[in-house]
Amino acid sequence: MGGIPAPPIGAPGGIVATTDAAVAAVPSPNGVELGEATRPRRRLRFTVESLLYAAIIVAAILTRFWDLGSRALHHDESLHSYFSWLLATGQGYTHDPLMHGPFLFHFNALLYMLFGATDATSRATAAIAGVATVAMPWMLRGPRQLGRWGALFASFLLLISPSILYQSRYIRHDIFTVAGALLLFIAIVRYVDRPQRRWLVTMGVTLGFLLANHEIIFGIAAIFVAVIAGALCFGPLRRAGVVAVLVGAAALAVLRIVPRLTSEPLPAIPWRNPTQEDQRDFYIALFTHPLIIALLLLAVVGVAAIALVIVRQYGPERPPEGWIDRIFGGGADGSVQEAMRTALHDRQGLWLAFSALVIVFAVLFTTMFTNLYGLASGTVSTDGTLLYWLGQHDYRRGEQPWFYYLLLFPQYEFIPVLLGTTMSLVVLVRAVRVILGRAAMGPRFFTQMLLAIWYAGIFASLSWAGEKMPWLVVHITLPAILLAAALLGELAERWRPTARDLLERGRDRAGGWGWPEWAVTLGLLLAGGCWILIAGRLTYGQFTPSTDPGGWTRTLTSNETASWWLLAVPPAIALAALVAGVATRGVRRTGEAALTALVAGLAFLQVHTAWRLTYLEGDVPKDMLVYTQTAPDVTRVVDEMTALSETMTGGKGLEIWYDDNNGVSWPMQWYLRDFPNKHLYGSSLTTTPTAPIVLAGGDNVSAVQSAMQGYTAQSYVLRWWFPEDIYRNFAIAPELRPGRSAWTSVDAPHGIGAIAGSVWTSVRNLFTPEGQAQVYRLLMYRDLPDRIDSYRFTLYVRNDLLPLFNSLRY
Repeated sequence: MGGIPAPPIGAPGGIVATTDAAVAAVPSPNGVELGEATRPRRRLRFTVESLLYAAIIVAAILTRFWDLGSRALHHDESLHSYFSWLLATGQGYTHDPLMHGPFLFHFNALLYMLFGATDATSRATAAIAGVATVAMPWMLRGPRQLGRWGALFASFLLLISPSILYQSRYIRHDIFTVAGALLLFIAIVRYVDRPQRRWLVTMGVTLGFLLANHEIIFGIAAIFVAVIAGALCFGPLRRAGVVAVLVGAAALAVLRIVPRLTSEPLPAIPWRNPTQEDQRDFYIALFTHPLIIALLLLAVVGVAAIALVIVRQYGPERPPEGWIDRIFGGGADGSVQEAMRTALHDRQGLWLAFSALVIVFAVLFTTMFTNLYGLASGTVSTDGTLLYWLGQHDYRRGEQPWFYYLLLFPQYEFIPVLLGTTMSLVVLVRAVRVILGRAAMGPRFFTQMLLAIWYAGIFASLSWAGEKMPWLVVHITLPAILLAAALLGELAERWRPTARDLLERGRDRAGGWGWPEWAVTLGLLLAGGCWILIAGRLTYGQFTPSTDPGGWTRTLTSNETASWWLLAVPPAIALAALVAGVATRGVRRTGEAALTALVAGLAFLQVHTAWRLTYLEGDVPKDMLVYTQTAPDVTRVVDEMTALSETMTGGKGLEIWYDDNNGVSWPMQWYLRDFPNKHLYGSSLTTTPTAPIVLAGGDNVSAVQSAMQGYTAQSYVLRWWFPEDIYRNFAIAPELRPGRSAWTSVDAPHGIGAIAGSVWTSVRNLFTPEGQAQVYRLLMYRDLPDRIDSYRFTLYVRNDLLPLFNSLRY
């Protein structure tokens, strides 16, 4: 793909370096700079742009680190924290694919050794990754990436993203993959822009960490490789690309035909505690299966055909300049073709990148070579990194429908959904025009194509995958944010040709806005604010008795439905403001004002959503993004038991019994880690214990109740979860069992027509005041039409300690 020449050295940046003398570095054929004749003296001066980045990063640090430990650790968080603590305290760690890759545990263990193990330090690693994610778009300021405005918008949108903020304060693997995927993307587009060995090595190191973190990197990396291969197939490998497409079509045909001829299913992956014999039998059955044999033969034929096409295209004799230059030479600066030529010449750089990948991978999966089986569990083991999760595809953990992310994503990421999707359609139109020869590739064509395909590909892949969980939405959010930033950056550059002065000096040589532009912007924001206030009043309704859980239902009054027309007044005022703006200042200036108002308004709503989700109700599952959460009762009980222990033993020597098998072991395994006299008793008791405190999960209370004479019981909430029935009936999901979507029974229609009809039924409800009110109350106030369900546990206190325990509690 083509490009424009690189900007001259000394082009304006965030921190501008002025020099008394400068000699450009001379690149060698392998892309490595040979050095400078003289090293220029640099004098730093700060610009408005650098100050804006500094403000954004400071805000990222505050929003990611503030009050990290106030929310109780989620079930998965307690697992990640506990096993990290074991590693930090010298008790070892062994890779278990149930908890994904080992990187998180090593990173957390490092912070525990430095700062101690607490709920806050458990999440500090995620917060560090969150801050790094916000800061990294600074490296995309080049004219072939996002541009200076686009990169600045990207950092800002990452800062205010509700889903990324929430996951930046949540000790799971996803925020590390988000940060790593962004760095990998930066390394790719920067290398294509200007091939330098540092970006090649960065790709290797980043891939090593990503492979040691979460399995979703296989999908992300596949998308990146496919885009690079596609770029080459539209360039020097055009004929080979045609053959590759034909081979791909043949593979699809084989996948359809061979299973019908043999009626032999592929062997099931033994992912649940397989023996060595189970794994060997699986691989034997896999590689002797007719479908796999047919695909392997097709792959051999395809590779041979591609090689033959390349030889015929470029001749059978070795050219004087070598095969690399013959095939990939002649590419423009900033093209994938030229980047590939440089990379293939830089054998030392490729070796360094590969070595870095292998070293990082091996060190982490073997826990610094103390567990050599980690090399197998990270690669070929059927209960290892990739096969473990592929084996569960049909298991469909969570049983989420195909439309899960279609409903989850728009509830939080307003700007990425609207502008990111718009930009992806713009990129699609541009690509069609380029293919038809009606337009030339612009300087950012490759970057934008990679983002658009990444966004569409990861959205489709996660929607198809058997396991769909809310935390995975951040992998959709990231490319959508970058696309939205690309669109905003382009518009800023087109509408304000001298916008560089705004980033440099805070002023525009072409002249700033006059009062009409500000009037339109403020008028649109005021109209939007009025609409929100009117909608809040009209949707409040009244509570009437019902048979729903809780016994009450919010319904609209007749006065409210009769006044529903008031919701059309603010949009009418906004339209009048736009018409007046076009009449007085023209389309371009009014468009600037309208876009500014739109982005500012949506940003305000995202900040509101992020604040409520993360800080106000972070441990209350009123959000679809929260899914399930450990209740505040847990940390309250732990604090009370700790106070009792300190009073009785002077430390944490109190004997505490707690149960397993859907009991309280998680998260109590983490919270009782420093209690040496804790005892895990299983799921039942046959004799009366003597411990001062006994804990039992809700499913096990009946099995221990008879043994608890002499104890006083108090019930608490262990965890609670978002009521999924709110969204499950949006459409028919035939991949799930009946009753888990709008598909009610096996006999009910569930074909394409029935699915489309179920979607239309739900959409049609949005045209009624009742449907609109329900959606508005859900998005703005998280008013749930169903109650939050919970799983409880019981605290048993020995009766002789009850007065002391109550005195400490109250």
